[in-house]
Amino acid sequence: MNQNNVEFYDAVQRAQSGDRESMLQIISAFQPIIQRMRYQVRPQERDDLSQTIVEGLIIKIMNYELEHVPTYAEFCKQLFDAE
Repeated sequence: MNQNNVEFYDAVQRAQSGDRESMLQIISAFQPIIQRMRYQVRPQERDDLSQTIVEGLIIKIMNYELEHVPTYAEFCKQLFDAE
C-alpha cells in the first residue's frame, strides 16, 4: 500500500468522523476534475454544476464503506458511476 493511498484512507476516515479540514482536503483533490467538468456546460450553469458535484462528493465520502483502503482511482470511479 503506497503512502498516497494511506493518506487518502485516513482523510476519508477523519472526514466521516466530522473533521472539516479533511473533508476540504479531499474536495481540493477533486478540484481539477470539477474544473474540467465545468467547461463542458454553459457559463451560467458552471457554479450550479460545481455545487452539485461537491454535494455529491460529500455524500459519497460520508457513505463510503472503508472495508479496504480506497485508492484515488477507485474513489473517482465510484463517485462518477451512475447510481
